[in-house]
Amino acid sequence: MAEELQNMSGYLDKQSPKFPFPWQKRFFEVQLKPKPLLMYYQKAGDVAPKGTIAADKIANVTIESRRGRKTRIVISLSSTARKYYLRASTPENCQTWYDTIRRLMEMTEQKQMDNGPSHTSGQKAEESKENLDAMYLVHNNLVKGLREASSILSSNKCFQRFALHMEHQSYFDLAFFAPIFGNYFRAVLAFRNPNFEVHLKLDDVSSVDLESLKFDGFLDEVQKTPFVTKLTAERMETMVTAAAQKTIEKLKKYIKEAENVKDDDVVGGLSKIVDLFRCLTEE
Repeated sequence: MAEELQNMSGYLDKQSPKFPFPWQKRFFEVQLKPKPLLMYYQKAGDVAPKGTIAADKIANVTIESRRGRKTRIVISLSSTARKYYLRASTPENCQTWYDTIRRLMEMTEQKQMDNGPSHTSGQKAEESKENLDAMYLVHNNLVKGLREASSILSSNKCFQRFALHMEHQSYFDLAFFAPIFGNYFRAVLAFRNPNFEVHLKLDDVSSVDLESLKFDGFLDEVQKTPFVTKLTAERMETMVTAAAQKTIEKLKKYIKEAENVKDDDVVGGLSKIVDLFRCLTEE
């Protein structure tokens, strides 16, 4: 039975918890050790999962019927009010996944009975580690996205030209994502310097490139700064999503103006940045 569970994997549609709640195709697979998990990836073969559902956090799982077809699975959690809505391609596949999730729950319940009351403190420590790992995942994905966005803006002189057209001093002023994400960094990091000042001693660096270099230096500091206490990965993800959505809206306005002046290079580059930040809003 355990071997059969371990080999269980395949595609399901997962409904996003964010408006307008689109269905997203995700590759699901089962992990049994060190604890039973249901992991989902953007596609098969990805190294890092988009998310996980711990079997010991599942309070209930049900099958829902839509238009006479039983193809939807609803997973309710015990720790939060959130529910996961999954959709299978056929009623048979839906039943198979439902049975799999039920068996994962039963394995967890049996393990808790075997470990007895002393399991509680160890479980809390394990949950704390899981939360910290999830926080680093959210945080590092954001920093990686910001670095890539900065790299795109510094890759072509067209962005400097467009910045001047928009009455900015340099292309880096298009990188409004820096101040937008400032509130996030102040909230989650134990910064000694809340103004994010980065002092650089550089020779032969143009004023145009200086802000970009300072931003890269700031991100280096971000990755070395510890998180504030009593913070959860879920809260971090909510803040990142809100900032990313605000960034996307601003980017769309720049793209529209770039289309008006027929600057295809700027449109293409800013569209890539939009895609980067959309990844931060998806699960």
